[in-house]
Amino acid sequence: MRNNEGGLWIATLFAANEIPSVVVTFVAMIIFLQMKMGVALSTLFASLLLLPWVVQPFVRRALPARVGRIYIYFVELLLTISLGVFALTINGGKWCTMGMLMVISILSTWHDLLARRYYKCRVVCAKDNISSAIRTLSSQMATVFTYGLMIMIVGVLQIYFRHKSVLYSWSLATYVLTGGYMLLFFANLLLIRGVSYKYQSTPYVSPWKRPQWLRQLFVLSLMLLPQGLMFYSRTAFLLARPQDGGLGCTLQDVGFAHGTIGVIAYLLGVVLGRYLQNRWSHDGVRKVLKLCLGLSPVVYLIMTYHRPDNILVLSMYTFVAQLMFGLGLNACSRYIEEISGERYQNAINPLYIPVISLSIVIPMVLSGLMLNVMSYRDFFMFDVLCAVLAW
Repeated sequence: MRNNEGGLWIATLFAANEIPSVVVTFVAMIIFLQMKMGVALSTLFASLLLLPWVVQPFVRRALPARVGRIYIYFVELLLTISLGVFALTINGGKWCTMGMLMVISILSTWHDLLARRYYKCRVVCAKDNISSAIRTLSSQMATVFTYGLMIMIVGVLQIYFRHKSVLYSWSLATYVLTGGYMLLFFANLLLIRGVSYKYQSTPYVSPWKRPQWLRQLFVLSLMLLPQGLMFYSRTAFLLARPQDGGLGCTLQDVGFAHGTIGVIAYLLGVVLGRYLQNRWSHDGVRKVLKLCLGLSPVVYLIMTYHRPDNILVLSMYTFVAQLMFGLGLNACSRYIEEISGERYQNAINPLYIPVISLSIVIPMVLSGLMLNVMSYRDFFMFDVLCAVLAW
């Protein structure tokens, strides 16, 4: 970074970047399930919210070379308004809820593009370890706040307002989230300044002009098939009633185990996987990482037999599953580089990478349909078999 510039603007910018994307990626699925939409329709709607991320490269080419702060201000203002309107209209039915979440998803896609380009314009050294650490930590802390703390707050509110609709608690929590996002917006008004130099983009080469891009995409889709199948089904499994084959967890359990412990474990897995690749050759450690990528479904299959009886045991299972996912995701880096070149080397937040989003959307949709005709135990058994195929 520039001398005496500080990194507070990185923390506020990427916290504001992460919150709306977490809402449409993780929180939306829980809202759909609590609206009694059914697993298949909930999974379909939640998967469709990822489509703006799939088409992100086409939107990226439409951005101007010089990204001024006014663009970020405008999108963050629209996101603040959209979150507030979503809190007001969350009782308006499934189509109204889906429509508002899609608006938030599109805006968060734009914000992600603007934030990343502004970051590259303002940070002089692209490999600055301090600024990169601040960026990663702020994104993960925003994920914990939104996916972990917010869900736990909703669970407490649903107990306190048990005589009201469950969506009433979601509305109150979203108001609080909107207020927090508004504070980040005001902070960025003060911290984000104009940049006087242009973003130097790498030469664009269409993926289909790269050698063997279709083969790389096919192999990557096979590797991510187990994770795509379980991405939303694990949430349904945790919240489903025991008589329906689920664990019957409360929102507090899901928020703590998945939204807090799981996020921390995932980040540790990504960092450890990168260390292993830097410490030893990529070819030597890739097989181990591919093995780890398919071990998460095994953890959930075990939970269908040995059901966790307290939050500590559930957190331990979740920690192992997400640690394996974070480790294994590093094995995808070479395939992403082959498909997308130098633009998508960062795999810390895989849903920001269009190639990975495209690879897991179809399995996400299929998982909901499969759960309508299969038990959770049979489903995770099938998922484990898909992991063997990926290996």
